[in-house]
Amino acid sequence: MDEVEVESTLSADGSSSSRLKRIGSLRKQPYFTNLRLQLQEQLKCFDSRVETQVILTNELQDYFRKKSEIELEYSRNLDKLSKSLVLRQKELKQRRDQLHLFSLYNCWQELINETKKESQEHGVLAEIYNSHVTMRLSMVMDDLQRIYKQCREIGIDSHEELLKVLHELHTSTKTFHLYQTEHKQTETKLKIVESQKKKLELIIPKEKIEKSKKIRLVDKEIQKRRNKYTDARFKALKAKNEYILCMDAANAAVQKYFVDDLSDLIDCMDLGFYQCISRAFNMYISSQEYIKNSITANMSTLSKYITGLDSRLDKQKFLEANNSVFIMPKKFEFQSLKGDEVDLLDSMPVSELETVGFIRQELEQRLIQLHRRLNTLRIEADESWKTLETAETSLLQLLTVNDYNAQEYFVESSHRHSTKPEYLVTTQRLRAETDEFHLSKFRDYMLGTNRIARLQGKYEHIRKVLGEIDPNNLSPGLAQTLAEPRKLIRRKRIGQIQNIRNPRLFGGSLEEYIEITNQDIPIVLKSCIRVINLYGLHHQGIFRVSGSQIEINNFKDSFERGEDPLIDINDASDINSIAGVLKLYLRELREPLFPIVYFEQFMELAQLESKHLFVLKIRDLITSLPRSVYIVLRYLFAFLNHLSEYSDENMMDPYNIAICFGPTLVPVPEDKDQVQYQNLVNELIKNVIVYMEDIFSNDDDYGGIRYEKYISKEPDEVDVDTPGENPHDDLETEMLCPSEDGKTDSR
Repeated sequence: MDEVEVESTLSADGSSSSRLKRIGSLRKQPYFTNLRLQLQEQLKCFDSRVETQVILTNELQDYFRKKSEIELEYSRNLDKLSKSLVLRQKELKQRRDQLHLFSLYNCWQELINETKKESQEHGVLAEIYNSHVTMRLSMVMDDLQRIYKQCREIGIDSHEELLKVLHELHTSTKTFHLYQTEHKQTETKLKIVESQKKKLELIIPKEKIEKSKKIRLVDKEIQKRRNKYTDARFKALKAKNEYILCMDAANAAVQKYFVDDLSDLIDCMDLGFYQCISRAFNMYISSQEYIKNSITANMSTLSKYITGLDSRLDKQKFLEANNSVFIMPKKFEFQSLKGDEVDLLDSMPVSELETVGFIRQELEQRLIQLHRRLNTLRIEADESWKTLETAETSLLQLLTVNDYNAQEYFVESSHRHSTKPEYLVTTQRLRAETDEFHLSKFRDYMLGTNRIARLQGKYEHIRKVLGEIDPNNLSPGLAQTLAEPRKLIRRKRIGQIQNIRNPRLFGGSLEEYIEITNQDIPIVLKSCIRVINLYGLHHQGIFRVSGSQIEINNFKDSFERGEDPLIDINDASDINSIAGVLKLYLRELREPLFPIVYFEQFMELAQLESKHLFVLKIRDLITSLPRSVYIVLRYLFAFLNHLSEYSDENMMDPYNIAICFGPTLVPVPEDKDQVQYQNLVNELIKNVIVYMEDIFSNDDDYGGIRYEKYISKEPDEVDVDTPGENPHDDLETEMLCPSEDGKTDSR
């Protein structure tokens, strides 16, 4: 067994179903069975999703093919009309000499000329629809199915890796229980022999005890049993440590897969899909704009939908619609033997790593090995990401080229006879080659970060336990490892390059907006809170009383343009509208501040009665969120906590504030009981407001802007976060890491 990572070796041959059958021992465990079924359901959802995409694309292709037939028929009818008009003109030969005397003749002649021209234009239009647009859509379907097939294989590989980790956890669980049972048996036998010795000592006179043969035999038996007990105890402690580390590795692997890998997998499936669809539609729009007929209004509407194509929004809706399949499962918890909640010898909770004697030395060596291994894996992951980013840039350059201008086909007659444009074939070949390289690097990067996440889970647990030991008792190398500061790294995203543009504030992604604008707190959030802090803390019913919808929309439009409409506010006359803008911004975020993937875990925390336990668990969950989301949550809840201090005047105690912000911050999925869960949501938000200072404590590693109770009336001119010299150099997976790549966050 490797000290760094235990991996089972599976044969490379065989289908995905045969791979899963090899983990047969997991089927007896209900949780593992449910997780395996969940993974299978995910593949079915992906299959259904790509089938729907193919159906939609095929419908579009069929539409343009039929429209081509209609346009061709229309062109022929116009040609017949123009010929009939010319023929009629010839029939009027007797009066033809007098026709030009009438101005109406010019109109008639113009109609004939326009009919001829329109007939030619609709003929070209029919050719464009049939030869170019339908061909593009056919290529999109081919690319979509080809890429999905490879992405599905990547997903199956990820499932296999995940099931390997679960199998390792299952094996370590059985081993631990076996050795723990053996340990209990040897302990019982030792106690029996010791009790026998005590009975003999009571029976045999004291002066004969030293010479008693029975006493000597019992002493030998006691020594024999004690040796067996010591050996069994060592095995049990070692098996327990391995079990706990495997459990942490499994939890880290499951979180990495459900938070990061699923999102990245969908992004990889959709990469370039909408770009190709947009190019086909833009060619259609260009041809319609040229002929300038009555369908211009329809084209503008279609342009709006094309502009609004957003694969990340589609992904979010897809995940929300299949919430039960893609929601984060519960973390694995330590399973002890009955009555074994506390170690009988050491009086320690059985869910903690043992750090006594030789066990601690082993953990120290293991921590150093993990540290070195993680550093190596991080370097490899960084190199994989750089290559992946380069491949993605090349791919997007192919997919976003502006080659859909159809006006040249109306001008140059030579193009009218081209039924299979050569440049499309060339682009298709380059696209296939670049896709192949991009997907191979994506596979390497995903599997590499999965391995980092598993090892980081073990590393963090050992580091935490050893960090509680007196530094004077640690070796120099280990002390240096534990003393290294943690750094926060931003998340890397597939398709991030294409989003480097003016980000959307309302209805957009908070993470993307902050990464692109390099702000800690979005301007709308900071400006609204500043005004409310100055003029609205004492306002009765703040956030509960509705503001003017016209003012709210005006403020929204100004913020969307990058302006601050509240910069000159110096009273509370518009305070309800300002509060409405703040709630509107939070409500329209593409992903809520409390991610829906953690919904079940948040609801479990809302039901905890212990304040201490709630603070510990909610802090652990919130710190796993991206840095940008964490800083905004800290800023927002510090403000709400400050607002609740004036509840005697504004009538907004923590629970009333939670009623206003609960549905916005933690939306209840559609497949859940809205009434039941809304009460839990309100309780969760109320507790976060009340215990805000405890939850967001000891977080200097995050940096960023903090809420100040006494804000200056002059707004800051510059609000720029400076986590690094180049904000795009750190688009790493969101995680806390000691001196090496750590457990990846997902979002």
